[in-house]
Amino acid sequence: MKISRAGALGGGLLVTAALACGSNPAGPGGDQQHTDAPSSGGLGSGSGSAAGTDLGTPADGGTDLLVDGGATGGLSGGGAGPICEAASSAAETTPVLLAFAFDVSGSMGKLDEPNWWHDPTKKWTPVVTATSAFFESPASAGILASLTLFPAAEDDCESDSYLEPTLPMTDLPSADFASVFADYEDEVGSPLAGGDWRGGTPTYAATLGVSGYLSAVLQDAPDAQGAVVLVTDGLPQGCDEGLDDVVQLVSDLLAQGLSTYVIGIENPTEPPGTLPEDWDDWGECDSGPGGGDTPCTPPATLSALNELAEAGGTGAAFLIDTSDVGATETAFQAAVESIRSATVSCTLLIPPHPQGGSFEADKIDVAVTSQGVTSALPYDEDCTETVGWHFDDPVLPKAIELCSEACSNVQASDSSTIDVNFLCEPRVDVVK
Repeated sequence: MKISRAGALGGGLLVTAALACGSNPAGPGGDQQHTDAPSSGGLGSGSGSAAGTDLGTPADGGTDLLVDGGATGGLSGGGAGPICEAASSAAETTPVLLAFAFDVSGSMGKLDEPNWWHDPTKKWTPVVTATSAFFESPASAGILASLTLFPAAEDDCESDSYLEPTLPMTDLPSADFASVFADYEDEVGSPLAGGDWRGGTPTYAATLGVSGYLSAVLQDAPDAQGAVVLVTDGLPQGCDEGLDDVVQLVSDLLAQGLSTYVIGIENPTEPPGTLPEDWDDWGECDSGPGGGDTPCTPPATLSALNELAEAGGTGAAFLIDTSDVGATETAFQAAVESIRSATVSCTLLIPPHPQGGSFEADKIDVAVTSQGVTSALPYDEDCTETVGWHFDDPVLPKAIELCSEACSNVQASDSSTIDVNFLCEPRVDVVK
C-alpha cells in the first residue's frame, strides 16, 4: 500500500511553494522576466493548539517577502529579493500513521461484583464517544489511523491475532471507527453493564501484533511517520506475559524507530451512592481494602502505565480521569491532540519548480508565517541554528527538514504557513 499526501492535512500547517525573484530580473537577452502562474494552493498538516510564534529572526540584508501579492514585512532567508509569484506548486509532507490498540476487556464496562468501577457509563461510553469524535473530526484530516480491538475474539494471547487490524489504515476523518465500536457493543449485548465482554488484557500480544502491522505498512510508505497508540485501563493479565515483558517489547520497538504512546483510562475514584442492581453488598475485594458494607478500592495502575509510555519513548502516559463524563471526553481529546501535534512531520518533500525549471539546491529558501508574522529560516546544514532548516542529504537532497526549535514551534502553532521559495539568486547561508 503506497501512502502519500498532496492535499489538505490536519487543519493547521499549510505548505506552499513560490517563485522568488529579485527586482526586474532579466533573461538572457536582458528582457524583464515575469510569469503569471495561477495559484494552486498547498498542503497542510495537523498541529497543536498553542498560539502562533515568531519562528526566527530574519537574516540581515534581506528584502520584504511578498505572499499572495502583498508585503509581509518578513525577510527572504537568502536575501535574494521579493517573491514575485505568490503560490504555484503543491508540496508534500510526510504522512502520519497512528495504529490504535484499544482495550475492550470487561474492565471497561462489565459491572461485575465487586468491581463497581467497571461502569460503562463512566469508562466505555465516554471514552468511545471521545475516540470516535477524534476519528471523525475535520481537524484530523491528513492523519491515517488503524484500530485494533483487544483482546481478540479468539486466540487472544497470540500476536498473530492482531496482525490484521479490526479497521486497517484509514484516512481521517472517518465514521468507520464508530461503526467498529457499535459492532462490538452489539456483540456484548444490552445492557452493556451485564453483557458478554471479552476477558483478559493481552497487552503484550496486542502490542506485538499491532506494531507488526504498522511496520509492514511503513515499509510501503518510507516517508511516513508512525506510532502505536495503546488505549487501556489496566495491567496485562490472562496470558503468560506480564508488565515487564511489555515494557521490554515497547523499548525494543523504540530502538527500531517505533514509538508507543499510552492513553491510560483511570478507574473512577468515587463509588456510586447506592449498590448496583442485584448486588447484596459490595462483595469481597481482590485489589485492596473494603468489602461487605464498604466499597472496594480500585487497583492502582498509574505507575505501570507511565512505565510503558516511558519505555516507548513518549514520556508519561496520558491519563484520562473517569470521575466526570464531560471531563473524560475533554481529557481524551486533549491527549490525542498532543499525540497528533507531536507526530506532525517536520520533513517536507521538495516540491517541483513552479515554472518547470531545474532544481538548484542553493536557490531554495524557506520561511514560516504564523499569526500574520513571516520569518525567514536560515539554511544550516548542521542545525546549529535551531530555528533553521537543512536538506535531508546535502549531496542528493529529496526533502527539507526543519531544525529542532523550528519544528517544535510549528508543531505548537494552531495555524502556520511554510513557504518553500524558489529564488533567482543563491541564498546566503549560515556562516560557520
